[in-house]
Amino acid sequence: MSWEAPPLMLKRRAKSAPALAYRLFRPKEPAKVSVLLTFGYFENMGRYREVIERWNARGLLVAAYDTRGHGQSEGARGHILKFEEYVDDLFELMGELERDDGFRRPGPPVLFGHSLGGLISIHAALRAPDRIAGLALSSPYLGLSLPVPALKLLAGRALSRFVPAVSLDAGVKGSDCTRSTEISAAYDRDPMNFKKANVRWFTETVRAQELAIADAPKLNVPLFCLQAGDDKVALPSATERFMERVSSVDRQYLRLPGLYHEILNEPDRVTWIDKFAAAMLGWRAAEQGVKLESRP
Repeated sequence: MSWEAPPLMLKRRAKSAPALAYRLFRPKEPAKVSVLLTFGYFENMGRYREVIERWNARGLLVAAYDTRGHGQSEGARGHILKFEEYVDDLFELMGELERDDGFRRPGPPVLFGHSLGGLISIHAALRAPDRIAGLALSSPYLGLSLPVPALKLLAGRALSRFVPAVSLDAGVKGSDCTRSTEISAAYDRDPMNFKKANVRWFTETVRAQELAIADAPKLNVPLFCLQAGDDKVALPSATERFMERVSSVDRQYLRLPGLYHEILNEPDRVTWIDKFAAAMLGWRAAEQGVKLESRP
């Protein structure tokens, strides 16, 4: 699928649910692995063009989408009423993608999530582990590194309860996310990125973070996680606590000193893009090996 073509639009079963914009990128040869990519708050799927191209070149089929209220998807910018809406959206889109022979043929997809997308993907894996092949996480948003003034925090909680549509300046800049000056500048001028955080979104994600860490022992799927060591957005210690609690036997975790939040947009990003591809391909190879060994 070309980036220049209009995205596909998933019209929803529920009339109140926003339509979701998504794209499906196929490798030249039959896909070895299917990946469903969910990105972070404020951004849009267009920022993952380089990642997707490199993964396609390795034989990965990638489906990317704009979460509700982001990019070309419908919905108020950054707004949710309940965190579960994100997870419901993911599974409805997955159901649509499973109708595609190319997406379905390699078997259950890998969920890849960056930042907020990591938190969404964790909850999806907890809800239906049998529907996925593994979980790949980039600086998952399991805690907030940026300090929030106490007065702003109190105001946000009150507004979330009584005026949930309100959004406040988040103060996140491109330079908080990556050391690449070029990508940082592109982040700041991207018209599809937004700058305010919705108050209900904030309180709902805090609740979702707490639940993810509490329920981590229930998680037993293949898991690969890279966490930026100098993350100014997602709290590294929260990621480490989560990884210590999961029950996954096949799990790998690396904290990368000196890297900022967007690992896949850092100056040495090719290394980490390829490490994710290798991990996801490795799960597929291991699965095929088990199937071969089980044959009489």
